[in-house]
Amino acid sequence: MGYIACTRDCYDTCLFKPIASSGKLIDLRPADVFPTLGFTCPRGRADVKRLYSARRIKRPMLRKEGGLVEISWDRAISELAERLKRADPRRVIHVEYDGNQGLLTWYYPARPFNALGAVSTDYSICSAEGHAALKLHWGRSWGMLPEELAGARAVVFWGLNAVVSFTHGWALVKRAKAKTAAVDVAPTETIKAVDLPVIVRPGSDVVLALGVARELISRDLYDKRFVEERTYGFDKFAAYVERFTPDYVERETGVSREVLFQLVELYASGAKTVIGFSLGRTLNGGDAVRAISLIHALLGDPLGFFYSNSGAWGIDFDYLRGLHAGKPSAVVPMGLVGARIHEFEAMYVWNSNPVMTLPQGDKICEAARRGDLFLAVHDIVLNETAECADLLLPAPTYLEKDDIVYSYWHNLLVYNKAAVQPIGEAKPEHWVARELGRAVGLSGHPLIEEDPWRAAEIALRPAGVELSELLARGVVALRRGDPLRFNTPTGKLEFYSTTAERRGLSPLPHYERIEGYVLTFTSEPMHTNTQFFDEYGPPQPIAEVNPTDFAGDIACLEAGSASIKVRVAPNPLVPRGVILIRGIPKDLEGRPVNAVADGTPNPYGGTPRINTSLVRLRPCE
Repeated sequence: MGYIACTRDCYDTCLFKPIASSGKLIDLRPADVFPTLGFTCPRGRADVKRLYSARRIKRPMLRKEGGLVEISWDRAISELAERLKRADPRRVIHVEYDGNQGLLTWYYPARPFNALGAVSTDYSICSAEGHAALKLHWGRSWGMLPEELAGARAVVFWGLNAVVSFTHGWALVKRAKAKTAAVDVAPTETIKAVDLPVIVRPGSDVVLALGVARELISRDLYDKRFVEERTYGFDKFAAYVERFTPDYVERETGVSREVLFQLVELYASGAKTVIGFSLGRTLNGGDAVRAISLIHALLGDPLGFFYSNSGAWGIDFDYLRGLHAGKPSAVVPMGLVGARIHEFEAMYVWNSNPVMTLPQGDKICEAARRGDLFLAVHDIVLNETAECADLLLPAPTYLEKDDIVYSYWHNLLVYNKAAVQPIGEAKPEHWVARELGRAVGLSGHPLIEEDPWRAAEIALRPAGVELSELLARGVVALRRGDPLRFNTPTGKLEFYSTTAERRGLSPLPHYERIEGYVLTFTSEPMHTNTQFFDEYGPPQPIAEVNPTDFAGDIACLEAGSASIKVRVAPNPLVPRGVILIRGIPKDLEGRPVNAVADGTPNPYGGTPRINTSLVRLRPCE
């Protein structure tokens, strides 16, 4: 078909037709195919500007006493290899994430580090908690496809600012004229746009979901045949949810019984749920995901919810990373990398901006500037992590390299063929991985010598995709599994999780109350995490606070010994005790706001509790 795919960490994974002239990219035209629908968000079109950004890293650079100096690729690989060879692998960490969903960009480059036995993160920052929580009951974590969402009569967006961060899903629902509800902790764009807005206290989503479940059971609105034939542990679940009465729900969540009953009626009518990743970044977040999904177990609708479909396709991501022939010496939760940076003497970063995005990420920069940490960064532009680096390596955008791109929403797998030649001396991530592997003495190791495209071919086999077919056609549709097959110990959908019980976890969704001021974040339209700061300007350090909580223009938010300074925007629609920041800005003095974010790992997938960060709120001195 000749499409390329936006590789952004985003549900939509838009398909484009690149428009080039005289070797220069002029525009990206959104494809008029389902589910791109002929339009894209502001970030998608801005990739042309990003391609030619004045802040592009065009050549390798090494930090000397006088600053960064340009060096050759040979010198850069040699410098990095020497640093890694001198270090104990247990004191070397690589940090990467889903800044680019290409199989050869994100996954394959971990191979030399796994061959060396370096330390890895647990890749938990985004969706891991929800994936692990869903598997406790369903034995899988995938659900709805776009076509099923397009046919929904009613949709609940739970913990997701869909208007901003799920634009095509939102468009499908609006085109279907479906009734809409949204559940969130603050007045997002989506809360303001739906038919039924539901604002809950932070951390209490699980209570609301279990209250919905109780009402469906007590009103005899659940699918008895499905429950009897396909599920395990219903009686224990039904007895458990009895305590989640309308009075208890209102007391814990702040949601009135009238609004609860409206939500129950929406679900009884067959509503679908889009469950946001932000829930996994909260206290009780995994339990909320569990409870929300079990509403659809009651309704006999195993495809009634969508969280992420990345696990539906069968792509062998572990093979791409080389875990069959090498493994990390240790795994560190992403939320704790900043706090534990003193344990490492070398860090290699690609496809990520951890100084800004990880809790206490500012400590990475501090360690590099003190000389305690050798920081190497392979990136496209001079972002906040790159600015602290000892070694900078130029990377290409997805417009400048061939790759294979998958979506965690729709089922289209795309051969992304480079639209233009790389800018400057940019080299793809898999090239650097192989050259580095050889330079550290891994020549002949199967993880280094296996051609990246051969590795991709093997990784795609479980998905039923032949690489040759993908390269020839450009786009192929992936297949989802049987929705009535549950890979659990009982072989059934488990209301009462035997896996959780075996692991010493609560077999039923658990709730713990939160007390204090809660800092939370929501997406905003011009940026994806920390991308497009240069194109649209950085987000502003503005905290929306209920006027009864704070009077003043400037506030300090503190957690432990960390403090950030922000402007205050009084907003009576923000619940008391909630502090809302949009995007991932720097504070008024240039510190990342994540300096005060809670990095505590959640119990199922390890995702940090960033969106329920308890802080002290005070006037700044």
